[in-house]
Amino acid sequence: MAKFISKSANLNIILRPGLSAQPLLGSPGRPAISVRFQNGIAIIDDQELAKMMLLHPGFNKDFISADEVLGDPYAHQRQDTEPQHIMTELKHGTAVGRVVGKGKNTLPPEIAKLVNAQALAIAKELLPKMVEDTLKKLVQAREENKKNAKDEDKNTVPNKAKTKSEELYEA
Repeated sequence: MAKFISKSANLNIILRPGLSAQPLLGSPGRPAISVRFQNGIAIIDDQELAKMMLLHPGFNKDFISADEVLGDPYAHQRQDTEPQHIMTELKHGTAVGRVVGKGKNTLPPEIAKLVNAQALAIAKELLPKMVEDTLKKLVQAREENKKNAKDEDKNTVPNKAKTKSEELYEA
């Protein structure tokens, strides 16, 4: 089984053109042999067809073998087979709203790596400050809870037994 990846989403490769029958000459017809890519990928089970694909003049120009690469190198530049749809909402025969379908907005791998590297650098820069602020807020909340607990103890009966959760919280 061979797998091929194309730059185009619906590429059709003609491996052998078909010939119509010539009854006056006595030559029979010959069917065409072709391979159609679906969403940029063609999976071929026949070894003979795979060999013909490797010998095709468009090999390594219009399409490549998936055995040679990891992933789909053309995924970011391949156009969708289905165009963006514009849907108009009608109410009593009058156009009320318009919704444009979402298209594929993928970044090229080089730009995606740069964006990820920049996001990581910003996260490393901001993380220590965020952790410090969070710890300060936790300490302040704990001190306020202790202060509120002491104020409640003054207003309540002095022999009140503390629950285990209150003892753990004070510790």
